[in-house]
Amino acid sequence: MKKDNALLFTLNLLVNIHINIRVSFMIDRMAGKLINRSRIGNASSRVRRGNVEDQEALRRATLDAAMRLFQAQGLHGVTMRAVAAEVGVSAMALYRYFPNKAGLLRGLWEFAITELNGLINAALANPDLNFRQKLRAAINVFLAYYEARPDYYRLIFMTEQAYVESVESRWTEAPIYQEVLMMAQNLSKAVAQEIGGDPARARLASDLRYALSTGYLHARLINTRYPWQDLTALRIQAVEQIATSVENCLKC
Repeated sequence: MKKDNALLFTLNLLVNIHINIRVSFMIDRMAGKLINRSRIGNASSRVRRGNVEDQEALRRATLDAAMRLFQAQGLHGVTMRAVAAEVGVSAMALYRYFPNKAGLLRGLWEFAITELNGLINAALANPDLNFRQKLRAAINVFLAYYEARPDYYRLIFMTEQAYVESVESRWTEAPIYQEVLMMAQNLSKAVAQEIGGDPARARLASDLRYALSTGYLHARLINTRYPWQDLTALRIQAVEQIATSVENCLKC
């Protein structure tokens, strides 16, 4: 009887161990699948045919990989083959989303512009601000965006090849770019009306705002060797002086 009980105990123990191992194995497999799906390197395995969300996830993973390569190696490191290897798909798979390197760079550019445009629109939607205050809010958001993302600034404004390819690809004809230009001009017109200026000078005032804003950003982000005395005070003055210059342009 004791032997039978011992045998039964051993069998139960082995069965429980087997079950636990099976459960553990299944859990590990499930966890592994979840981990794999979270990795960019397995992006292709989760792209289901016709699934827009999966396609957008792969597109975003591709842009993220391209930006990492740009940060680490510069523009020469951003090739379709290198990006595909970083994502974990074949280079041919990327051509479904980006026709060439210029298309990939345009994707990065459009992502940044769209994100920035959304942030500026959110600032302009504040009902408690008049248009002069909204102008300053928009300038502040523009500067803050690139201050927090200096690699985007370098890619968009300082890469000669990106500039050449952008001209060839007519990036400025993209709907989001036209939307940004129209938003800036509409804000300038609203400011002109509020201060008694000339709305016809809205485009010139918007161009001036853009020139002064990128000038500040270049000095702030690129000229790091200059012994800036008080960056906080400089930042405050930059926003105010850019806004004042826009207003003066509208009054002429």
